[in-house]
Amino acid sequence: MSKKYTPPQPSLSSLPDDIVMRCLVRVPRSYHLIISWVSKDLRSLVRSPEFNVLRSTLPKSSLHVCFEQNDDDDNSSFHWFTLNESLTTKEYGLVPNPTPFPPHKYGSSTVAVGSKIFFIGGSIEPSSDLWILDTRSGNITQGPSMSVPQRQRNAAVEVIDGKIYVLGGRPHIDGRFHEVEVFHPKSETWELAGMEDVLKISDCSASVEEKVYMVDYKKTSVYDPREGEGERLVQMVSQRPTEGGSKDKLKDMAHRVCVVEDVLFAFFNNTGLMWFDTKLNVWRRLVGRDGKELVITLYAGAMAEYEGRLVVFYMGGEDILYIPVTQSVRCMFVSLDRAGGKICGTIDWSGIVATVPFLFRFLHCLAVSD
Repeated sequence: MSKKYTPPQPSLSSLPDDIVMRCLVRVPRSYHLIISWVSKDLRSLVRSPEFNVLRSTLPKSSLHVCFEQNDDDDNSSFHWFTLNESLTTKEYGLVPNPTPFPPHKYGSSTVAVGSKIFFIGGSIEPSSDLWILDTRSGNITQGPSMSVPQRQRNAAVEVIDGKIYVLGGRPHIDGRFHEVEVFHPKSETWELAGMEDVLKISDCSASVEEKVYMVDYKKTSVYDPREGEGERLVQMVSQRPTEGGSKDKLKDMAHRVCVVEDVLFAFFNNTGLMWFDTKLNVWRRLVGRDGKELVITLYAGAMAEYEGRLVVFYMGGEDILYIPVTQSVRCMFVSLDRAGGKICGTIDWSGIVATVPFLFRFLHCLAVSD
């Protein structure tokens, strides 16, 4: 009896190299190390100059950084910069944004959708305002108001599936349960999405895996809009794994968070840079190429994803013996590679990207589509 013919399974190796390369350039940068382990052919492709040239043709984002300057009269001015790379020296610098943004109170909560930045609620005083800044034209327009005034310090404002979710935003004395409002950028309409017990101490929040993560002192909360009423918000004690395989409480406060290729990163005051393992619900450190924990501790003024890498901005280095007039804005680029259940981090570049007045402080750091 003859054996039944089984056709060969399709594989990447059966395709021409140029087609394989066009597929691979769309894989997140953090998976390139794993791809290089699959075969010698794939390793040669992801490490080839042609691969980097092809990646450079993909749609890009610009990194916009906003500083606030306070003067003695308790007035604020806002200054926008864009991160640029020198083609000749391969150094980075912050340059004044080429699009002159109009005067505006930019201190409210912000998110970017495409090339537009949305300013939602108030900064110190609650507000129901929505302003929309087009970073291509520099025009700013007022959108429809929310039903409930919010303020930046108490609100989590994040994007899920192209929609903007606003959680919290009112002082806790107003009651435990606060409205969740959702803005649809295409139709420019608001809708209410229920009530949740949201108490935020910090303004650290980000969207990961179609969920909103809020990081506070000793607590990590997760809001999943796909769950039913009353089951959307889960609050967990922040934990980190130990060498023995158990978990310890992470008794620390995060001061900055961001997402790189759908992984949540946070800078904690004492612990430094950590990433959140959504499978085990624990905070982990990066590891270096030697397999040991990579400890990066500094006070991050701003952080964001840029071209698949983690970018961290911070102030530093001024001589405290004299009254400083200016301060240096420093920056580091961290490449991220997945290796099993770990993430390897490599500092590709660090240096000074700008010198600004000493009264400048980081306010926003947003990646917007060009």
